[in-house]
Amino acid sequence: MTLFVKDANTAVQALSTAIDGNGNLVPVHAPAATNAQGVSTPVGPQNPLPVINAAGAAASDGSGAVAAGGTAQSLFGGVVPANGFLVQNNSSAALWISDVGAASAGGASIQLIAGGGIFATPPGYRPAGAVSLFGATTGQIFAARRW
Repeated sequence: MTLFVKDANTAVQALSTAIDGNGNLVPVHAPAATNAQGVSTPVGPQNPLPVINAAGAAASDGSGAVAAGGTAQSLFGGVVPANGFLVQNNSSAALWISDVGAASAGGASIQLIAGGGIFATPPGYRPAGAVSLFGATTGQIFAARRW
């Protein structure tokens, strides 16, 4: 179930909810940003209330294998994930991913270690662009989801 919230200055917004252990409908809380002393900043125009996206899309599969070793390849058919993505390395050698250009072994690419290395976008992160993957060897396998 989703609750809708509106204050005097904004449009109606969905508020993510869940059922607690007693069967009560409760809001899903997002962690507040804190400073080095662990104190959170009051909510205001420059620091909006943190929320969890309750309107996310169902995940789509983008799993596969490296088509040509030593060459970056697009994931998800070159479509930029609307809300985030996840990639797991299921091969015996490292893979690299990037959403800010062609993936490579280094640079701005994120390394996924062999045998289960995983990257999932953090809550609230929207990919900067299409996701690409780089593996040194043809046939390296990976699991991938976008949402």
